[in-house]
Formats: sequence, structure tokens, C-alpha cells
Amino acid sequence: MNQHELIEAAGSRWLAARDGAGEDFADAEFNRWLEADIRHRVVFLRLESHWQRSDRLCNLRPLDRSIDADLLRPRPALRNWPVAAAAAALLLVMAAAGFMAIAQGFGWQHYETRIGGLSRIVLEDGSVVDLNTNSEIHVRLSGTKREVRLLRGEGRFQVAHDSSRPFTVSAASAAVRAVGTAFSVRLRDSARVDVLVSEGMVAIAAARVARAPPLSAGEAAIVLPDRVSVSRVEPQQLESRMAWTSGRLEFRGETLGEAVAEFNRYNRRQLKLADRSLAALRVGGTFNATDPESFAAALVSAFKLQVEPADSDAIVLKPP
Repeated sequence: MNQHELIEAAGSRWLAARDGAGEDFADAEFNRWLEADIRHRVVFLRLESHWQRSDRLCNLRPLDRSIDADLLRPRPALRNWPVAAAAAALLLVMAAAGFMAIAQGFGWQHYETRIGGLSRIVLEDGSVVDLNTNSEIHVRLSGTKREVRLLRGEGRFQVAHDSSRPFTVSAASAAVRAVGTAFSVRLRDSARVDVLVSEGMVAIAAARVARAPPLSAGEAAIVLPDRVSVSRVEPQQLESRMAWTSGRLEFRGETLGEAVAEFNRYNRRQLKLADRSLAALRVGGTFNATDPESFAAALVSAFKLQVEPADSDAIVLKPP
């Protein structure tokens, strides 16, 4: 087995053990394993998340709620006992994971924003979270660790310094760990996570990456399950990418296609381009994120574009 498979096997055992041992479970030993390598946390959270999304075993009962009496009758001993043992072990893991998913719901705090909404959250440890449009997080603070799960959208995290309690943000198959710093994490889709560091330094882990380089202030990373790409971000670009924390969108030469996609994250009334050629236009300026009408008016003025007659659901831009 390779290193990733060994970590997954260990994570599966811990997932089953946490419920099976009850009060006798060695929490300290599990925490040491979890903190020994950030990849351990990534794999464990991914396994746990998969079970949370799985159907409960009780749903396997027929709709008429009847039970086949033959299921209760004694069966001949299985000759292929290793296969039976493996199947039994798998069922044990499934059952333990199901109970674990329920137990893990306790102690977590839930925060979310709707489309166009922004929220600033001050956590009990003094850390500050800026939650972007249409975003959702779960937060749990304990005596040994601070955990955030980004379920959708984007958040900026200004972490209060506490060397005894690392601050970890998990999203998809990635995890970002800090002690005292400021960074943002955006969940692009089920596989891609964007990380941007504005202060300090963070460690990054991905599911199938042996060891990713740390990120320092002014650096960004695209994190995929099997690779991490790091790039340098100029101060002006960093400022532009963080403008959303004050409700603004700032463009410095991005394409109109990119600008439209950003505006549409914040508004139910969507911007649309009637001609694909418009997407390549370069735009610049600072705009209110929830005011697409003003952005459209600026485009009409700068590029002589036309706007189709008023539509309650969309603002359609056409060539001159």
C-alpha cells in the first residue's frame, strides 16, 4: 500500500473505533494521530463527509415495512469465512460511521449567507470570519483545536494567535492550517479550492499530495486533490481580490466574461452576453457588488454596448 492508502486505512479504523469504544476511547491518541500530519485530517474529514451524505441503513426497509421471515432463519456456516469476516468488518465500519456522523453534529456552529449577502462573524477565540455571498461554514472550537468546514462559497479568516490550538479550514479534499494569520478560502467546485494569504503563513494539504509547500503573505494557491499550484500575487491584485469584504468588486484588466461571472455570484438578476465576442473585452474599475445595473451602464458608456429592454430576471448586453 502507498502512503495515501495507509492514511485512508488508518482513518477508516479511527472512524469505526470512535463509536465502538464508547467512553473508553483514547481521545488523546486519536488527536495525536490527527495532528501528526495535516493529510490525516483531510482524509478523516473526507471519509466522515462521505458517510454523512450516505443513506441511513434504516432506509433499506421495504416501503410496506415488512421483513422477510427467512432472514431470521439459521443459515449453514459459511465456508469462505475470510470473505464473511471482511463483509462483517465493512458493515461494522458503515454502522460506526453512521453513528459517528450523528455524533459529530454536536458542538458545531452553523453560519451562512444568501446570494448578495455578506456577514462578519467574531468567534469565541477572537478570530474574525468574513463570509462572502452564498456561503456556508460549520465552526467548532475546543481546548486543543479550532476547526472550520467550508461547505460552499468563500470566507476570509483573520485568525487570533494561539499556538496551542491550530486553526484549520477544510474544503472539499483540501485543508488549510494556521496559528495566527489572515487568508481567504474559496470553494470553486467539488474538486477545486482557491487559497489566498494576505498576512502570515499557512500550511496546505490535499488528499493525494505528499507534501505541499507552505503559503506566505502575497501568495495564492489552486488546490486540487492531486496537485497544488502556487503563484505570487502583486499588492494591487491582492487588494482587488479582497475588495468583496467591503461589498465591492474591483477589476484591473479582467475580461468582461470574468467580470460578469463575478457579478452573477452576488445577484439574482443575472448579467448575460448576447454575443460571445463581448467576453474578451477588458474591463477596469470599482463597483458595488450588488448593483449590476450600474456596471451595465458603465459598459454602455465605455464600449457603446446596448442593453435589451428591461427584463426582471436578466440584464442582456449586446454589441453596438
